[in-house]
Amino acid sequence: QLYDTTLRDGVQREGVSFSVVDKLHITQKLDELGIHFIEGGMPGSNPKDTEFFHKVRSLTLTNSVVVAFGS
Repeated sequence: QLYDTTLRDGVQREGVSFSVVDKLHITQKLDELGIHFIEGGMPGSNPKDTEFFHKVRSLTLTNSVVVAFGS
Protein backbone atom coordinates (compact mmCIF):
# COMPACT_ATOMS: atom_id res chain seq x y z
CA GLN A 1 0.00 0.00 0.00
CA LEU A 2 1.12 3.54 -0.73
CA TYR A 3 1.38 6.27 1.93
CA ASP A 4 1.89 9.78 0.55
CA THR A 5 3.29 12.63 2.66
CA THR A 6 3.25 15.41 0.04
CA LEU A 7 0.74 17.56 1.95
CA ARG A 8 2.96 17.65 5.05
CA ASP A 9 6.52 16.83 4.04
CA GLY A 10 6.23 18.53 0.67
CA VAL A 11 5.86 21.94 2.30
CA GLN A 12 9.00 21.58 4.44
CA ARG A 13 11.08 23.22 1.72
CA GLU A 14 11.66 26.96 1.82
CA GLY A 15 9.34 28.85 -0.50
CA VAL A 16 6.72 26.09 -0.72
CA SER A 17 3.32 26.70 0.84
CA PHE A 18 0.06 24.99 -0.08
CA SER A 19 -3.22 26.76 0.55
CA VAL A 20 -6.14 24.70 1.84
CA VAL A 21 -7.61 24.75 -1.68
CA ASP A 22 -4.26 23.51 -3.05
CA LYS A 23 -4.26 20.67 -0.53
CA LEU A 24 -7.82 19.69 -1.46
CA HIS A 25 -6.94 19.59 -5.18
CA ILE A 26 -3.80 17.55 -4.49
CA THR A 27 -5.82 15.16 -2.33
CA GLN A 28 -8.30 14.62 -5.17
CA LYS A 29 -5.49 13.93 -7.65
CA LEU A 30 -3.72 11.52 -5.28
CA ASP A 31 -7.00 9.67 -4.84
CA GLU A 32 -7.38 9.46 -8.63
CA LEU A 33 -3.86 7.98 -8.79
CA GLY A 34 -4.90 5.27 -6.34
CA ILE A 35 -2.83 6.34 -3.33
CA HIS A 36 -4.07 4.36 -0.31
CA PHE A 37 -3.18 6.80 2.48
CA ILE A 38 -2.73 10.58 2.23
CA GLU A 39 -1.11 12.29 5.18
CA GLY A 40 -2.92 15.61 5.51
CA GLY A 41 -0.66 17.27 8.06
CA MET A 42 -0.76 18.06 11.77
CA PRO A 43 -4.19 19.48 12.67
CA GLY A 44 -3.35 19.90 16.36
CA SER A 45 -0.51 22.32 15.72
CA ASN A 46 -1.36 24.01 12.43
CA PRO A 47 -4.58 26.00 11.87
CA LYS A 48 -4.36 25.53 8.09
CA ASP A 49 -4.21 21.76 8.58
CA THR A 50 -7.18 21.92 10.95
CA GLU A 51 -9.18 23.74 8.26
CA PHE A 52 -8.05 21.18 5.66
CA PHE A 53 -9.24 18.26 7.80
CA HIS A 54 -12.66 19.91 8.21
CA LYS A 55 -13.02 20.60 4.48
CA VAL A 56 -11.59 17.31 3.17
CA ARG A 57 -14.67 15.54 4.54
CA SER A 58 -16.66 17.09 1.68
CA LEU A 59 -14.58 15.26 -0.95
CA THR A 60 -15.72 11.92 -2.29
CA LEU A 61 -12.58 9.79 -2.22
CA THR A 62 -12.75 6.30 -3.71
CA ASN A 63 -9.22 5.00 -3.19
CA SER A 64 -7.72 7.02 -0.36
CA VAL A 65 -7.97 7.51 3.37
CA VAL A 66 -6.76 10.88 4.68
CA VAL A 67 -4.77 10.55 7.90
CA ALA A 68 -3.05 12.93 10.30
CA PHE A 69 0.71 12.95 10.91
CA GLY A 70 1.54 10.45 13.62
CA SER A 71 -1.66 8.44 13.25
